[in-house]
Amino acid sequence: MARFLRKIDRVAGLPPGSLVFVGEQKMEKPRIRMIRYDEQAIEERTIQGLAQLDPLTESGRIAWINVDGLHEAELMREIGQTFNLPPLMLEDVLNTDHPPKMEEYDDYILISLKMIFSGPGKYEVRAEQLSLILGAGLVITFQEREGDVFEPVRQRLRRDKGRIRRMGGDYLCHALLDSVFEHYVKVIEIFGDRIEDMEDEVLGLSNPNTLQEINNLKRELRYLRKLIRPSREIALELARSESPLLGGNIRPYLRDLGDLSLQANDALDIYKEMLTDHLNIHNSLMGNKLNEIMKFLTIFSTIFIPLTFIAGIYGANFDYMPELHYKYGYLLFWLVLLVVAFGMLRFFSKKKWL
Repeated sequence: MARFLRKIDRVAGLPPGSLVFVGEQKMEKPRIRMIRYDEQAIEERTIQGLAQLDPLTESGRIAWINVDGLHEAELMREIGQTFNLPPLMLEDVLNTDHPPKMEEYDDYILISLKMIFSGPGKYEVRAEQLSLILGAGLVITFQEREGDVFEPVRQRLRRDKGRIRRMGGDYLCHALLDSVFEHYVKVIEIFGDRIEDMEDEVLGLSNPNTLQEINNLKRELRYLRKLIRPSREIALELARSESPLLGGNIRPYLRDLGDLSLQANDALDIYKEMLTDHLNIHNSLMGNKLNEIMKFLTIFSTIFIPLTFIAGIYGANFDYMPELHYKYGYLLFWLVLLVVAFGMLRFFSKKKWL
């Protein structure tokens, strides 16, 4: 399946706000989990029915609702009705190929971006759509499947580490985005370690699969760049936002998100340049190696040209050739060949062609 651009035939021609899932179903049945907390206590539970959501989110505590699985449009419609989410927002949530963006509504902020993981192969990238909705005392995250990069945030909430339990939903939103951005850096580091270790292989031409690996890494870095590059603009938009959902004390942390995103993008650029350098060095060394081979074959052929000429003359079918009946003619023939060959080698060596 194409990773850089996918068909969207299922939504073509439908009015804006139509709730149609666009993407690949990645789990059998959606799952809804909630973490509700304040400075004194925390509660975790799996939501069995949407009727449980209203009393849980009206308790005055911060509520984090996580939805795994986006393929049931009817469930998404019910969630939208429960929290009064705009249809256009839900349409973006259901489109798993939607480009990363941040959008402000009257009562909510929507942030859509990609979570990335190492794929089945160590140097493969797997991406998943993440939609994060920030409301008053409420954070809703939508994921395509179970499994995410948020476990460190959950552990901080459970252990009451740092300021996360004492601050509002905007800080939780920051913590979740920070986990996503930090994972960007971790995945890039996996590729970076391999790219930096390839230098000796490239210089020594010791691995016959080096060229293929370089091209594979370049493809994955291009894909990573497509996924990660918009995160910088999202972080900047959040830092500039005047939404009342983002308190003044959260601004420094949002600017830190921008720095983390810039670090990830800069690392991508550096490793992309390193791969280009590796490719150029590899091609240059292969060209030099080919030139050395051609040089050897040319000298070899040049030496045999006069030898072939002499052998051709004495291989002619003439009855009267003076040297044919000479007693030492055969030895003299070989002596001439050796003198010519060593003479040409000495000449080539003197000219520094060898």
